[in-house]
Amino acid sequence: MDFKRIEIIFVLTFLALNVFLLVTYFDKNYNDFSENDSNVQVNFIDEMDKANIKLPKFQNETNKVPYVQTEANDLLTENRDKLSNQTRIVEENGAIYSSILSNPIALSQEKKLTSKDIEKLNDFVKSDQILFGKDYQFFRYIPSGQQIIYAQIANNIPITDGTSEIIFHLDSSKQVISYEQRYVGPVTVQGESRELITDKNAVDILYQNNEIPADTTVKKPILGYYRTLNLEELSMYAPVWFVEIDSSTDTQAKRVDAINGTIIKSSSTETPPSEEKDDSSADSSESSSSELSSEKQ
Repeated sequence: MDFKRIEIIFVLTFLALNVFLLVTYFDKNYNDFSENDSNVQVNFIDEMDKANIKLPKFQNETNKVPYVQTEANDLLTENRDKLSNQTRIVEENGAIYSSILSNPIALSQEKKLTSKDIEKLNDFVKSDQILFGKDYQFFRYIPSGQQIIYAQIANNIPITDGTSEIIFHLDSSKQVISYEQRYVGPVTVQGESRELITDKNAVDILYQNNEIPADTTVKKPILGYYRTLNLEELSMYAPVWFVEIDSSTDTQAKRVDAINGTIIKSSSTETPPSEEKDDSSADSSESSSSELSSEKQ
């Protein structure tokens, strides 16, 4: 008998059996994990429901978005003389443009911001009274802070970290009396698009980390950009999920990295949280006109 051939057959049979058992084992574990993961997701929804947390209708689809890059510039400083009917100053090496309007913009007396209010502001932003206004779109309204925010759009996505935005300040009569502008300049796409977590994943992560209190309402998450690298000559921006959480007393803004799912803490460049209401915003804006360099035209 050819014992060597028989030995080889036994070894191959044994190896094939081991491979079969391993595949069966891992397949069973994967199915168990999938079932458990599905149950965990359901439990998060149930837990939030029991905590009286109202959730939006999620898109729950996978998006692919690239990083974007901006280069340092002095575009606000270079173009400020094109504006009229404003008392103005450029601060922080050209990063912030502050302006007090000679002719305040009267909005409706409705408690909420109406579509006509936004349309009126859109016309102003796109006019020659705002530098590079075509690069901005309405982002959100903060009633408690008497602010309306327009964000720069990069790669069809808003920059939501406050580094490139227009903040309109309202007085007690709901008139736009001043604004501040940040502008990072032209944006270029860097590298290939990366697969993102879903908007529902972002909310789940916030809830797991005790970032969503009971008795609140979670607004529909917005896909945006936030700055991850800030060098002297350039800045890099990564995709982020921007989530607003309404309570009976305030609105909190949360951000979750849309690639790795980490929660991003607020930076000094961002719009002050709405809960930190400044009741004197209108008065301070008016009094600051005496401190600005008077450059009315």
